[in-house]
Amino acid sequence: MILYAMSGFGIGCIDFIVAVYLLKYYTDHVALSATLAGLALMIGKLFDGLSDPVMGYVSDRTRTRWGRRRPWFMVGMAPLALSFIAMFSAESEWSQTELFLWLLSWNVLFWSAQTVINVPHAALAGEMVEEHEERNAIMGWREAMSQVGLLVGASAPLLVLGAMQQGAVDAALAQGMGEEAARAAGMVARGEAHGTMAWEFAGLVFVGVLLSFVGTREPDRPRTPPRESIFGDFSDTLKSTPFRHYIFIFFFDQIASGLTATLVLYTIRDWWRFGGSHEMLLIIVFILSAIASIPVWVRLGRRLEKATIFAMGSFLSAGMLLGATMVPLFGIGLAYVGLIGAGIGSGARGVMAMSTMPDIIDDDELRTRTRKDGAYFGMWSVLRKTTRAFSIGAVGLGLGLWGYQEGALVQPESAVTGIMWMFAVIPGIASAICGLLFLRFPITRAIHKATIEELGRRRLAALEKP
Repeated sequence: MILYAMSGFGIGCIDFIVAVYLLKYYTDHVALSATLAGLALMIGKLFDGLSDPVMGYVSDRTRTRWGRRRPWFMVGMAPLALSFIAMFSAESEWSQTELFLWLLSWNVLFWSAQTVINVPHAALAGEMVEEHEERNAIMGWREAMSQVGLLVGASAPLLVLGAMQQGAVDAALAQGMGEEAARAAGMVARGEAHGTMAWEFAGLVFVGVLLSFVGTREPDRPRTPPRESIFGDFSDTLKSTPFRHYIFIFFFDQIASGLTATLVLYTIRDWWRFGGSHEMLLIIVFILSAIASIPVWVRLGRRLEKATIFAMGSFLSAGMLLGATMVPLFGIGLAYVGLIGAGIGSGARGVMAMSTMPDIIDDDELRTRTRKDGAYFGMWSVLRKTTRAFSIGAVGLGLGLWGYQEGALVQPESAVTGIMWMFAVIPGIASAICGLLFLRFPITRAIHKATIEELGRRRLAALEKP
């Protein structure tokens, strides 16, 4: 389980960096307008989303000596690392058009390479284990290692970027520059440091994905075959009542996650106006809270329904996000309390959302007599990327409409108000909606147990046929 989850560690590192640092890198360091940067990131993810169902279909039908899922881990490694490096290698001297096209093209390759790895990787988990508690456990490991990756992706860049920025500021002050000029020199140095950071984290992707390839094996047991038609595969996913229910919930969940992840640095720096070590520590306590909560949620999963746990996490996240609007009044202590609570809620949502997907696939197999893990996780990935693309595009557009000033050390009050709505209010409402909807999820522990028993009888009968 640990080695399976190592892919999530490497990808979690760069995912966090792309989600949190990339937009701010383009708006503040290479001076691409927030509207164009958000548009490039949105188009890139929407375009890439088209590849997810195809990847699911292909991996369901791949036949190699290493299995049908694992070989794709190796295929996606190099393009993923290369595109990650390229996105943080833009030049401020380029025109707005050149910056837009550079970001768009490499962003498309980045997410496409992730698709090649992530869709087969997610589908493999549901095939490795079938029992209710085992799925909670393996998805718990996957989410935990992903969160550890997020932790490294949150803290290490801040240390690297902050050290280079402070070094440039100190050097400028030593040369007799004024405080404003020194701060400007520090911002330039911070922007240039992104390229160095990208090379370092690209190596972690290779290590994490390689360990998942080497450390896992695909189960050698009878498998229900997929359908012959790609359109049949995907039409079956949309005919599934539990899956339709799931994607409706997941839409609101990803809108909330996408907005908060994209805006966390804007929130800390421009809305709450906390600097120094708080910038790093606030992000770290959120991720550590999510990691620490995962074993607790997995253990609770032995007694409670997955829907109940997901709803608990959603309501907790909603309360913490809405409470964030009070941070400017009550200070830094409330910010830490809020992000700790939001991290705990995020841990529950992450584990139970992923653990529920294989249960939906089992229900589909019972109904259609075909098995299509790749198709389902491909559709899941389309939804995830589409909603994240919408979130990023909405942030870029919203910042532009609310008057965000690219590269400015202090933002106008209109931009601060926009950040508050997009980071706290809208995601808080979306998280509450998620919790209410998941309480009515149709697959319970008892229903899933009966499904697994019936599928086992069918597979055994198929083996006994002459």
